[in-house]
Amino acid sequence: KTPPESENEIADYYEGVKKLELEGYETGIKKARNALFVTAALVLIGEIIAASQSGFGFHPLLIAVIALETGVFVGLALWTKTKPYTAIITGLILFILMWIASVIIVDSSAVYRGILVKIIIIVTLVNAIKSAKAWEETKKR
Repeated sequence: KTPPESENEIADYYEGVKKLELEGYETGIKKARNALFVTAALVLIGEIIAASQSGFGFHPLLIAVIALETGVFVGLALWTKTKPYTAIITGLILFILMWIASVIIVDSSAVYRGILVKIIIIVTLVNAIKSAKAWEETKKR
């Protein structure tokens, strides 16, 4: 037995509303995804510059560490397609921890290096948290 025509219309309407909701949330998620890709690029560039200035050269272990750091942020950016909330929170925490580690390991002046870019990345990720959470909740419904 097929459902009455009005039930199909209601279901179609509900699906349309849900799709519009998801599209609205995806804008913030896309900004966070881009911020994570930019973070990966900045980590890669920063580590290459730091390694070349240190005079130690590019040893396989150093290359592996750089690839791991960069790969994690690329992976998180890609993960925002399916689990944006978890990916953004993880990226934010990891980014802040790396910043703290650089201050502790390198020197205290590292807190100010690239501060504007770091603040932009953090603000972008924090602003996307609400959209990502809402996107995941809407997706579950």
